[in-house]
Amino acid sequence: MNINDAIQTAVKFANQGMIGQAEKVCREIITANDKYHPAYHLLGQLAFQGGRVEIAMQMMHRATQLDGNKALYHRDLAEIVFFGGKPNDALAIIDRALRLNPNDPKSHFIAALALAAVGASDKAIEAYKTTIKLDPNFGAAFNNLGSLFENSNQPNEAKKAYIQAIKINKKNAIAQNNLGSILVAEGDVKGAKFHFEAAIKAQPTYIEAHHNLSALRRYKQSDDHFKQLEMIASDTSKLSLENQIQLYFILGKAYSDIEKYDKSFDYYILGNNKKRASFQYNEQAVVNFIEEIKTFFTKSYFNKSKKSKHDDLTAIFVVGMPRSGSSLIEQILGSHSDIHPGGELHSLQNIIKSKIKNFPKDIDKLSDKELKMIGHQYLENIKKLNPDAKRIVDKMPDNYHYAGLIAKILPGAHIINTNRNPLDSCFSSYTRLFIHTLQYAYDLGEIGRYYNRYQNLMDHWHHVLPKNRLLDVNYEDVVADLEQEARKLIDFVGLDWQEDCLDFYKNKSRVNTASAAQVRQPIYKSSIEKWRPFEKHLGPLIETLAENGH
Repeated sequence: MNINDAIQTAVKFANQGMIGQAEKVCREIITANDKYHPAYHLLGQLAFQGGRVEIAMQMMHRATQLDGNKALYHRDLAEIVFFGGKPNDALAIIDRALRLNPNDPKSHFIAALALAAVGASDKAIEAYKTTIKLDPNFGAAFNNLGSLFENSNQPNEAKKAYIQAIKINKKNAIAQNNLGSILVAEGDVKGAKFHFEAAIKAQPTYIEAHHNLSALRRYKQSDDHFKQLEMIASDTSKLSLENQIQLYFILGKAYSDIEKYDKSFDYYILGNNKKRASFQYNEQAVVNFIEEIKTFFTKSYFNKSKKSKHDDLTAIFVVGMPRSGSSLIEQILGSHSDIHPGGELHSLQNIIKSKIKNFPKDIDKLSDKELKMIGHQYLENIKKLNPDAKRIVDKMPDNYHYAGLIAKILPGAHIINTNRNPLDSCFSSYTRLFIHTLQYAYDLGEIGRYYNRYQNLMDHWHHVLPKNRLLDVNYEDVVADLEQEARKLIDFVGLDWQEDCLDFYKNKSRVNTASAAQVRQPIYKSSIEKWRPFEKHLGPLIETLAENGH
């Protein structure tokens, strides 16, 4: 058998799934001729498919050394290097592939993957668009393009991209799930359920779609979906750690829905313990941070901070603990025709990180003019969301850390702190798997101590901030008397009352939080004292909160 026939035999073995035989033939070829690059290329492909990234890299690199003019070799090497965790190296390699063959859609796709990974989102978007132009049926490119549009706050473009990916292949589980998430944010719960179910039908162990669907339904013991979840849970050996954790949180919710609270808590504690074990949490650093803030922002710091009729009143900050009713408050405010609900914005935190190396200590290094420029830059950023709005809501809960700085750089801003029964707030966080890991939220003692520190800092702000900058709103009070509390909110931010604020659940604005489905419903009381059926399991949390008088 000549060498060309041998490589064809190896390819045939590979296509039939006979990987061992294919590799054996390739090695025999290399023994006979160690410069025969197609054999190295195929070995690289087979190693990559088998998850042996280092070997795949070596084989593919050797193929490019033996024939540097084959775009295919450079493209495949770039793909392996990218998935090996080296996106910058992948960019350099894929550039060579594109110079050799600029019309290969997969090369542009790999370039887009690497560009997105290094934070060059705009360039990645263009690379995906080029991929699609060269191959209009490249479904993964449409899906990934949708994700980039979503991350860059272009939800309508994201939606179009996901829809196109599904048109190409309705069994594209990831695109189905992504479209479902967009529809949840838009308030289309029925449509979201349809797409989550389609994702699960296409890929029955796609746990993220199960997780998203579970948030939109109240389970009964007889539910087919419940049975499907239990079946998956009977053998989790093939699930990643992340998927196991998601599954345990889903089952915790499902058993809570059918009022089997002990079984529910068993799953919650399993999910939380596994999650908590997956990262390091420096609790002392949190303690130090809060103390530094309190030491820096004293009453005397604000002596010269006086309001003026020229202050810009645009910014409304809704702060507090997660799961404390902040999404509800934003929806009430956002139902006013002069208020734009901006959601959880990273703008303030990003500016602070770029301008103040060590917050709060380094604030002293900035002049009053430089501090005002931070406020000006923040206002410029948020006004792009809706240039015509008189007020814009920033609902990033963690901004409570920056209330002192906000009062200094934005003297016209209004800060609203959302309060909820601490046991409900903390337990609700404990039962929620957040998209962005909140490190304190996966241990009952740690979350209790975090709450105490949060409340301690809010007490400090009430003591030192100038008057009429900070308003507390209690979730339970809003549930008990919506109109009274809604009027208080609108009055606080200096606008005239509008009845639409009472119909907040009809608000069509996007809600990108865990509460997206709940805030589409009228006020309900079922979220009050949700911790109560779990009381016997919550000893560490109850004791920790009691230390601070809660």
